[in-house]
Amino acid sequence: MQNSRWKAANPEVQAAVLDEKIAAVMRAIEKVDAALIADEYTVFAAALAPELVVNNPVNIVASRAVVAQLNADGKISYSQYERLIEHASLRGDMVLLMGEETVVPKGQNPLAGQTVRRRFTELWRPDGAAWLLSARQATVVR
Repeated sequence: MQNSRWKAANPEVQAAVLDEKIAAVMRAIEKVDAALIADEYTVFAAALAPELVVNNPVNIVASRAVVAQLNADGKISYSQYERLIEHASLRGDMVLLMGEETVVPKGQNPLAGQTVRRRFTELWRPDGAAWLLSARQATVVR
């Protein structure tokens, strides 16, 4: 069983991911989500823009440094990560993604072993040939 994956929620997203920029972001997401499962901290951190700000599921606004440290401490670590992409579009040279994710935290995460559903919004920006996560919001839903 693959432990990280994404799927398009509707025909609009299926069409949107044909755009080369959006497709490149989806490849970056596949790499980041796999890194979160494999505890590859440097791969995860490399995808975070210097200006990253995250409104995270525990209702804390966190900078790039805090997010990278939480990952390195095992608090952002998963045994499963699935995304349902409900919206994908361009915003200037950035890519906006919105949808739902289902994760199973592990390690030092307070919800380790539980299945957690979250709503998320992400903004990715280009950086040369790479794509970096610039902003993220995630809310746990029941």
